Amino acid sequence: MRERREGALAAAVVAVLLALAVGSWLWARRAEPRAREAEWWAQAGWRVNAVVDSGKPLVLTYNLWTAASTAPDTLDLEPVPAGDFEVVQSTLTHEVDVENRASYQLCRLAVSVRFPRSYRDQRIGFLVNAGPWKRILPYGRVTCRVIRGSVDWLNVSFASGEIQEPLVMRENLVTLQLRNGTKAPVRILGLWQAGDDGISGVRVIVPEARGAAHRMRLPFTLKPGQTAVLEYLLQPHPGTVQQGLVFQPALVLASGRAQGFEVMPPVVIERSFLPWQTHAARGIVQFVEAVPS
Repeated sequence: MRERREGALAAAVVAVLLALAVGSWLWARRAEPRAREAEWWAQAGWRVNAVVDSGKPLVLTYNLWTAASTAPDTLDLEPVPAGDFEVVQSTLTHEVDVENRASYQLCRLAVSVRFPRSYRDQRIGFLVNAGPWKRILPYGRVTCRVIRGSVDWLNVSFASGEIQEPLVMRENLVTLQLRNGTKAPVRILGLWQAGDDGISGVRVIVPEARGAAHRMRLPFTLKPGQTAVLEYLLQPHPGTVQQGLVFQPALVLASGRAQGFEVMPPVVIERSFLPWQTHAARGIVQFVEAVPS
């Protein structure tokens, strides 16, 4: 009889402890912020055609949109495949777009990357850590030629603004201002690219008196202190650009007995995308992730 009472008492104690544990768990769940799902869009579909110096990073653009009311303060990126390139630094800025009373957050990333070797049509992506979620997202394809010890004989800047909303299958005029800041003549021999996009109409424009300008083909010698404009037509290879193109060529130069490559500023051609557009956009990856509310 005594053994039965002790067994019943032990069972009651176990039941009470279980009830307390379940109650504590339920209370903790109530205290946690509830999660809801938010729609995301990632701008993959980029193509890179770049001559890069092994010691200088290349800046890539990467955009993410979300229908969530708030966007992450930070987005950490790691290279995919690991070891194929290095993420040196990334800068995140936010924008808000409103359409039909619905707001969309744009997370715009400027990602500085460094490639250890040359690639031909290599697929790359990023492991994106947003805090509430972590996901591998594609970026696009990279063709690059890595050179070591590029020269820095010319001061180079864009002679006009950025290429605006492009028709990426058509020709885009690129104009660069060149200034020879050295004490020796610099001979411009040609324009070199890593891939096979169309380059045509390469000219050097030298300003003359009374506003006139003289157009000359390469090769061309730029005297010390002289300024000229280099222009060319860029026509992306048909069918290869879904969302954007990063095109970074190099000038082939000679000065005295020395010869080298000078990397030009990148030309960025980017299609516009709006999360509320009804038609599908090539290269856009759509997914859903839980975010705290």
